[in-house]
Amino acid sequence: MRKSTIKSLLLGLLMTAGASSVWAKAGDVTTNADIDFSKAISEGVVAGTKNSMTIGGSNTAIGTNGDGNLLIGKGTSTVTIPEEEYAGTKDVVTVSFDLGFGKLINREVFFNAKDKDGNVIFNVSYNVYANTFSANTLSISDGSFYHGYNTVLWDRRATFTITIDYKNGTIKTSVLNNWSGATANTTVDLSNTNPVAQFNVGSNYDNDGRRCEFDNLKITTTEGDYTSKTAEYTVKFVCDKEVINSVSRVGDVDSSISLFATDTENFFNDDESKRYIYVENDAEGKTVAEDGSTVVTVKFREADKYNYTVTTSYEGNALAYTATGFVWEDMNEVVVSYPRFQAYNETTLVEKKPQGEKGADLRQSITVTEDGFTEDFAYSATGIENLYLLSEAENLGTGLPTNATSFTVRVSNGQIIFGASGTLVTLPAGKYIFTLGMIGGDNSSHQVAYTVSAGNTQILEATCTGNMLALGVSEEFTLNGTTEITFTCSDPASSRGIDLVYIQKTGDAEETVEIIPVKTDAGYTTYVAKNAIEIPSGISAYVVAAVNTNSVALSKVESVPAGTPIIVKAAKGNYECNIVPSAEEPAFKFLKAGPVEGNGATIYAMAKKNDVVGFYPVAEGVTVPAGKAYIEVEGEAPVKGYLALGDEADAINNIAVEAANGAIYNIAGQKMESIKNGGLYIVNGKKVLVK
Repeated sequence: MRKSTIKSLLLGLLMTAGASSVWAKAGDVTTNADIDFSKAISEGVVAGTKNSMTIGGSNTAIGTNGDGNLLIGKGTSTVTIPEEEYAGTKDVVTVSFDLGFGKLINREVFFNAKDKDGNVIFNVSYNVYANTFSANTLSISDGSFYHGYNTVLWDRRATFTITIDYKNGTIKTSVLNNWSGATANTTVDLSNTNPVAQFNVGSNYDNDGRRCEFDNLKITTTEGDYTSKTAEYTVKFVCDKEVINSVSRVGDVDSSISLFATDTENFFNDDESKRYIYVENDAEGKTVAEDGSTVVTVKFREADKYNYTVTTSYEGNALAYTATGFVWEDMNEVVVSYPRFQAYNETTLVEKKPQGEKGADLRQSITVTEDGFTEDFAYSATGIENLYLLSEAENLGTGLPTNATSFTVRVSNGQIIFGASGTLVTLPAGKYIFTLGMIGGDNSSHQVAYTVSAGNTQILEATCTGNMLALGVSEEFTLNGTTEITFTCSDPASSRGIDLVYIQKTGDAEETVEIIPVKTDAGYTTYVAKNAIEIPSGISAYVVAAVNTNSVALSKVESVPAGTPIIVKAAKGNYECNIVPSAEEPAFKFLKAGPVEGNGATIYAMAKKNDVVGFYPVAEGVTVPAGKAYIEVEGEAPVKGYLALGDEADAINNIAVEAANGAIYNIAGQKMESIKNGGLYIVNGKKVLVK
């Protein structure tokens, strides 16, 4: 079948002269429904003169405003048409009603007719607040229905009349604005030619304050002329002599054949791998033959694909971002998204500002006129020449959750990161200006606040409101050592978040400290030193001196060289460590630096489970990240399933040192040239206490 354009056709409608409709004959004029809402309601059913209406939804009520109207709340109310009153193939069904409007904020009132299988024959929805109609039968040009009041004004209502003409296969919709006198009319092809079996009206508004009223519903059927002879005829849709589809229809014998408007519309095949362009048809002059031999041919050809490329440039020089795709020749308008910022010459930031009246949409429409079409998007200078980093937030490698925001036109690819807090980047010593790109709240008044810190120092507090991209820019700040840039969000539940980050480096600073971040309340964490550092007072640092059956022995260190993984014992916070020219290499290297992927067996990382801190197996597919440490267990797994942390007293009893020729080690496992002070040492693998 032709996707979305081949209409549902009458089945088994072969008629003979004088035959009645295939459904029960409607009579000259039959009133299928005439609902009086001033009648009493009993068990959810309103008595009518011809049918009854079943009232649905807890917030729908009748007559509570004194007007005897149906007050529409959340739910669906239904009139069921009995089968003996179904319309025939030449009948006309008219549905009319009045709808009074109030301020129904961002909620829709809907009404529709369906066949006995629940398939829609017509469907209309009206968003009262936005003042927009959408339907397969309705086109409204008058925009004055919404009047901005919290209560319904019944004199401000519209009368809807929908006429279903089964013989001609059309639906005509007429809307009368009762207070302005304006009308709007439209006629379209009938896409479902089955008889009306039910009519529905309702809303998705779930508040007791109902804002629409419904009354004067009439559904009438006028019988057509069944005295003339009818016969089938065939409509074939062909492309290069191949029959794409063939349908049978019924018409009066010797009558002229008129195609549906949709018969000559361009359309896709079922999987949308091909599109067909209308060429011509031979219906003119043909009539319905009594023997059913009439065939009308509608010719199509395959549509061409136009491939396109979008490039980006700054002052005539190419930028990194490009986009490619294709369009069909008759659908050659395409909207291309683009990043707001790009880097040029590594240190220069350039920008293509958002499009649209509100200045928020990062996309631009182009018209593709031929295969191989190209178009360039030009970027402009921002004045920033010292760019250090530019990244979409989801590409920062933060490990934070990402979200495909519904406001894809506001961000370059629709992705953001969100959460209550997290680390965005780690920066070396230097002077910087930090810019945070944010997508705000869920509506125009919803505000979200972000706080950004460098170590323990707050560098930025920024807010964004609504779903527009907002940029928060810090003052210049100085880092004297490698420092994490972190953030907190006031409302992560808003499902909005951080879209992009760019950082300017405005100067150098001597790196004198390194920050060890402790982000957990567990009391312990692992860390990999980036520089040679001294461990400050207030925290303790250890290497693992031995791995035993159910525990690890800890050996305290006061300094470590660059790249050394350690265990840190400290309360939650950020700790400054002085950077030193060099430090002794620990003899014990049971701790290893990430990243490494877990295997559920031999890779163990630090965690706190059931209030016990230790090294636990890392599941397959889970990665121990860079900057963290792990232990690779050899042989059998620990009996308890994890490795507990030993204390410093255990360390000296478990150190395994391959010492010979008078080698001397301190308790930290560092090799010594000689014994300089009192304490516990290992000489030739034996413990020696020096006083």
